[in-house]
Amino acid sequence: MPEDTPQIIAEQSCIRFPSHWKKPKHHLGQQMKQGLIVGIEYYPAGTQAAKRFGENWTYWVLINNDDIDTESFTEQSLKPMSQEDLLSEIEYLKANIATQEKSLAALVEQLRGE
Repeated sequence: MPEDTPQIIAEQSCIRFPSHWKKPKHHLGQQMKQGLIVGIEYYPAGTQAAKRFGENWTYWVLINNDDIDTESFTEQSLKPMSQEDLLSEIEYLKANIATQEKSLAALVEQLRGE
């Protein structure tokens, strides 16, 4: 197999749902007020889960990026981040990237000096 085969597969892959399911409102990797969406699950009509929880999407959210604990939320209970919150998160991540780039440069310089 060519080296780039996994990349080609990833680029061509998509998640597909049966046409009779309602489409999810949110997507994997979306940052919400509660945290980062890391999983989604659908309870289709006629299943025991739908009878218990309702025919709906459930989202698994990583509450704290430094932890592995997730919590589940219904579509209605998830709150999107405001534009101001998103801009603040972008600035925070940019600062983190700058810090990491400086650390990387220092390590590269150290490696060359040895």
